[in-house]
This record gives sequence, C-alpha cells and structure tokens, in this order.
Amino acid sequence: MKIIKNHLLIAIVSLIVTGFAKQETLIIVEVHEQSNVDMLIYSVPVSGTTYYGFSDTIKRNKAGVFELSLIISQPSFIRIRDERFQNQVKLLIEPGKDYHVSMKPQKNVQITGANEKGQMLYTTLPDPDFVEFELRNIVNPRDDAISLSFVHQKISELKQSDMLKFQELLDSREISKTFFDLIQIDRDCYYASMEARFSIFKTNISLRAETKIEDEVLENLKKIYEQYPPTDKRFLFSTFWREYVKNYIQDYNRYIQKDFDANKKKELFEPGMLNTYTITEAKKYLSGKMLESFQANYIHNECFHGVSRSSYEKEFISLFEQFEKDYPQSEYSKWVKPYIDKIISYHKTLEQPLDPEIFFMDNYKTFNTLEEVIKPLLGKKIYIDVWATWCGPCKVEFAYNETLKKMLVENDIQMLYISIDGDDQEQTWLNEIKYHRLIGKHIRANKELNLNLRKLFLKNAERPSFSIPWYILIDEQGNIIEERAKRPSQLAGKELW
Repeated sequence: MKIIKNHLLIAIVSLIVTGFAKQETLIIVEVHEQSNVDMLIYSVPVSGTTYYGFSDTIKRNKAGVFELSLIISQPSFIRIRDERFQNQVKLLIEPGKDYHVSMKPQKNVQITGANEKGQMLYTTLPDPDFVEFELRNIVNPRDDAISLSFVHQKISELKQSDMLKFQELLDSREISKTFFDLIQIDRDCYYASMEARFSIFKTNISLRAETKIEDEVLENLKKIYEQYPPTDKRFLFSTFWREYVKNYIQDYNRYIQKDFDANKKKELFEPGMLNTYTITEAKKYLSGKMLESFQANYIHNECFHGVSRSSYEKEFISLFEQFEKDYPQSEYSKWVKPYIDKIISYHKTLEQPLDPEIFFMDNYKTFNTLEEVIKPLLGKKIYIDVWATWCGPCKVEFAYNETLKKMLVENDIQMLYISIDGDDQEQTWLNEIKYHRLIGKHIRANKELNLNLRKLFLKNAERPSFSIPWYILIDEQGNIIEERAKRPSQLAGKELW
C-alpha cells in the first residue's frame, strides 16, 4: 500500500510540475478561395518548447480541410502557414483542447475553440522572427537623441497596453487563468528581449566607432537580465527565448568582462569561432532541458540561415556530434540532422571533379546586356535562370533539376544560369554550381549586366521591386518568348510555355 501511495504522490507531483498530462489537441484549418494551397507548414511543439524552425506539413483531407492532431503534455505556441506566407496564424494550444481556424484572403483569420477571444487578440500582436524587426518600427536605434529611459518607458507602455486587453478578457471570464499566465510569460520574454536588443545595438555602435561602451548601457542591460533572467525555465515556452539567450551570451556577458577587448569580438565572427564560443558559453549558464533546447535551436537556426546564404561551416559537424553524445535520446536531433547532412554532403561534393556538362561562357565578364549574353547562343531556344547564392528560394528550385533537364532535352532547349552575385562571392558561386550540379552554361553578371537585368525585370513588373529567382525563355532568334517563364517546380507534366 505504501508503494502505491508513493507512486501516486510522484504522479501528482509530476502533473503539478508540468501542469498537464499527454492529451490529443485537434486543429482544423480551412483555407478559403485558395484552391492552389494543398499543403500547410506548421511548427512542431517539442517537449513544450516553441521554435518555428522545427516544422512539418499537412495536406488537405477528403473534406477539403487541413486536420492536424497533436499529442502534447504542455501548452505550446504553434505557427501554421502556407509556403509563401500569404496565409499564417499563431495559436497558443493546450493539451486536450480543440481549435478551428479559418483563413481568408488579405490575411483575414478567424479562430474558434478554447480561449477564442484571447486567440484572436493575440493575432493582432506583432510576431517578428527577430525582435529587432519590430523594434525598428517603434524607435530608430541609430538616433542618438533617443535615450534608454525613453525606450524603457515606451516598451513598458506597449506591454501594459497588451496585457490590459487580456486582463479584461480574464475578468469577464472569456479566457482562462492558465491562458492569461502563458501570455504574460510570452510578453515578458518578448519585451525584455526587445529592450535588451536596443541596448546591445547601442553597444555595437560604440564598438564600431571604437569608443568606450557607456556604463549606463551596461547597467540597463544588467537590470533587464536580473528582472527577467534568461535562465527562467518558464521562458522556454516563448518563441522569443532563443534570441534572448543568444544576445545574453554573445554580447552582454562579453561586454561586462573586465578584460573585454573589442578586437576579440571581431575575431569571434571569423569562421569556426563564434558558434563554438556560443555553445561553450551556454553550458556555463544553462542546464538540463534549457541547455539541450538552446543548443538544438541555435545549431538548427544557424545552419538553416547558413545554408540559405551558401555558408556550410564544418564547425557545426563537430558541435552536433557532441550534442548527440550529450543527448543520445534527444527529440530535437531529427530536426537538426538533415542540415548537418547537407554540410557533410557539400564538403564531400567539393572534393569531386567538376561535372563535364557544366560550362562557363567565354569572356562572360565583358557582357553588359542580356542581348550580348544570348548572342553566342542563338540558333536554339534558351531557358534562363537568374539567381544568386544568397537566394534561398533560388536554391529550393534546384531540387527540380532532373525535371528541368528532361524538359529541356525533350524540347532541344539550352540552359543558361545568370548569377547576380558580387565579385566577393565568386568562389561561393563556383562552389554552389558544383554542389547543386547545375548542368548548363554559366555567367556571373558584372555591374552593367546586373543593372540591365533589373531594368528589364521592372519594365513590366507588377510591383516596383526586383526579385529572384527569375526565369526567361528566349527563342532561336533571341526574342523573349516568356518574360516570366515557369519555375522548374512548376514544370512537372506541363509545357514550358
């Protein structure tokens, strides 16, 4: 009997700590007047933590809606969106609760279910991937006339305004106390991160100007981190926690060192230095689930953005190997490993000889207009891909290279890649061509050609801005058949024009 009581006590304590037992949470999403949206992307809540980088997909069911069933034990934020971010919503979900989301054009979202008025209120709040994006909408960090006290007051007013609206819903019993407390945790982390970011921005300006960091700025950062410690386990729940901790480790904890040297900060940003430093320092301040979560989120986020910018740092291979040794059963590993595999694959590919079907056009640096570029290729149709190594969407299309190659061979069309990378990216450009096995002819546009392409793009553009990837189809005589040709991902089973 005593053993049974002890087991029962342990179970009760466990429920008190987590607050919830594992239960099914059901989310139904309807996307109206968007028949071409057949798939949605959602962030996966892992162990009660929230990080948008860990994502999965759902497809329409036979009823024409998206049905997502999650088994969770802790509340989590979850973002659901389409591939082009035209429709998206952020929900605060709880175990055992049901939600219905209706997405309409012009980002018109309706939410019904648990705490629905609180959910709808939350959708009106900014949800930046980085708090500095929203900070710049509030103040100009570069304006020397803006004081720390002004920013503190402004942020305090915004936070108070946010929470007052949720307090009114709580008082009228239209949201639960649990929902209110979770929103409070998230807003604490969000606004603390924003105010800290402003002070860090000021310190970076001082470092670039090679002047002493003001004591007032460091004191302000100290107050923020003492009032809202990054080690507070509750902040794991917030989508803004990883950035908050990253700024705490990479900036504040260096600035307060007595022997801080601005030159050392510059050295840390050299390849192979900063990431190892960050993970090593994180182990001094974090432990348990917080350390595991931060390492996984940090490595994944940096790898994701690095691969998007054609930066495949070997440093992450050893960092992840150590992570797997420290956490052999980690739920996070499955999300990080695909990016580590890409980095490993990248460096192995660079060791191989160049594919004989990859050509670089003679004297391509002398071409100043598109007309000059295509002149040596006249006599056959030309499919042009205008891209850059820093363009993530450009590289997404490379996954359809086999479909594209088949289409071009069947229609006797030449393939021409035009990169708009700058001179400082030449080696990266050559590496990316080799890694993605971009079969066809290549040139890297000089400044004149780059300008010529932009003018051509904007001539008949719906929006006054240049964007890539951009595809052009040219006939045998050099005339443009399609100024906005189909992407490789759109070609499967279809005609080029």
